Amino acid sequence: MSEEIHKLYTTQQAAQELGVSDSLLRVMIINGTAYPKQKIGNSWVFTLDEIERLRHRNRKTGPAKGTKRQAKEAKVK
Repeated sequence: MSEEIHKLYTTQQAAQELGVSDSLLRVMIINGTAYPKQKIGNSWVFTLDEIERLRHRNRKTGPAKGTKRQAKEAKVK
């Protein structure tokens, strides 16, 4: 029986695969929304399964562009 090798991705590699910054991915780890496989030295590593899970996650959208300015202008009036 052959042993299947599972590739592990660093935080930077996983972030690149997801199209996000590595700092955002680290925030996701801290917030408990991203689950790295383990920490090796100072680096978190991710499995391809976790990267795929994150790729298909429900994303929260921020406020629509310009809404902050519109809110400020409404207060001024």
